[in-house]
Amino acid sequence: MRPRRTAVTTVLALLALAAGAGVANPSSAADATQTGDGNLTTFVAPGDTLQALRAGTATDILTKRQRVALSDALVVRVSTPGLGAAVADQPGNTTTERFRALLSSPDATLTAVEITSGDDPPRAIDLTAEQLVVRRVDEDTFDLIYDTGRLRATADTNDNGLADEGPGTAIAPVRVFEFEFTHDGVSAASSLGIFPAAVTFSTPPDDGVVLYPLPAQRLVGQTLLAPGTTLTISLDGVGHPFSVERTTTVTGRQQSFANLTLDLTDAPAGIPLAVTASLDGQRLRRTRGRLAELTASFTTVPTDAPRNRLQFRNVSLSSGGFLVVRNGPDGPLVANRYVAAGEYDSLTVQYRRPVTADSVVATAYVDVDGDRLFEGGGIDRPFRRNGEPVSSVVDLEEPTPTTPSTRTDAPTAEPTTSPSTDTATAAPSSPTATGTPSQYRLTDASGDGFGPGVALAALLLCLAALARRD
Repeated sequence: MRPRRTAVTTVLALLALAAGAGVANPSSAADATQTGDGNLTTFVAPGDTLQALRAGTATDILTKRQRVALSDALVVRVSTPGLGAAVADQPGNTTTERFRALLSSPDATLTAVEITSGDDPPRAIDLTAEQLVVRRVDEDTFDLIYDTGRLRATADTNDNGLADEGPGTAIAPVRVFEFEFTHDGVSAASSLGIFPAAVTFSTPPDDGVVLYPLPAQRLVGQTLLAPGTTLTISLDGVGHPFSVERTTTVTGRQQSFANLTLDLTDAPAGIPLAVTASLDGQRLRRTRGRLAELTASFTTVPTDAPRNRLQFRNVSLSSGGFLVVRNGPDGPLVANRYVAAGEYDSLTVQYRRPVTADSVVATAYVDVDGDRLFEGGGIDRPFRRNGEPVSSVVDLEEPTPTTPSTRTDAPTAEPTTSPSTDTATAAPSSPTATGTPSQYRLTDASGDGFGPGVALAALLLCLAALARRD
């Protein structure tokens, strides 16, 4: 039966695949439908491993998924009782020739029909095309290996699940197809979403990619590409002679990421950037960004410095950060306060620990990862002026320590709004660092998917595709 659906059901199918749930057939929302002892499972692998997969020299690079990018290698694994013997009985000199002969007989069929809506006939993929290579996994299990970008589809006017005669056309993503394998009365089916090769960099709203001229700058990219894919990421100054190029490997079991950590200590600040991801020389995505300016200034007055708090005057931060106070030049931390980007007439930092030294050191730090949590020994770094930290030593009048304030948290500073004070600028933020998922190997598709943002993007793409068909 032709897997024709309403527009709403088609959208739900695509969303389920993008979220990793998968859709099995026109009447089910399961990952796959298997009847009896039959099985059909789809796997993906980096496109540059295609020849190794066909030669049988790469077996540990497959990731079980119901979505594939056009640049990936696709493996359709099928099994039914007695399948090995049935293939062996067919004419041919290779496993591929004998399996193709079985699919040409009345004993077995393999179909992939587009899940669609409307009155036009759906398209079907020719899965017996010349590019097909078949490898035997065990007695009754076989891997059918394809170059996804070379798959072709034609209209299924006969409503039999098979592509009509003709050269076919390339598959324009986003599309969802229902794969079904039947042998000797045993069937198995699963849905597969075909997506473009793309990388989306995590960016704050309206800011683009924001990086700083500091070490350990984290660039986070989310992608549909198979784990193990090698990408080239380049940062180029727009109108400025600055360029950085690095390679990274796509990782992730449930979600795929193309993350990169860069040392931009010597990079020029305050310039626009073009961030580009490429695969085998082909540009996948270009995102705007910038290297943010990092400037800070403040003054302190010794007479305003009792031993339970420190008064700051004329505070100015170009990006959100912290005012940090330490017990002496090399002493421990006694207080810190988050301050949004802007200018302030006066701010007070309340101590949380006793001050025992004759002076305190006040330093302005950049909140590099934008989480408003001070990580002085981690990613957060001091603002700098002429290469030196923006810092001040404040001599204290009273040498005797006093009990610190019981206050446990200081409020976020807000810019002053008096007419004599400049209007505060909005605090830019940088991409939030994301833990790198474990290295890929043969993985389970359960839970394999994307967050709500990617699912929404898939929804919009699907709606656009449906609009074109209507």
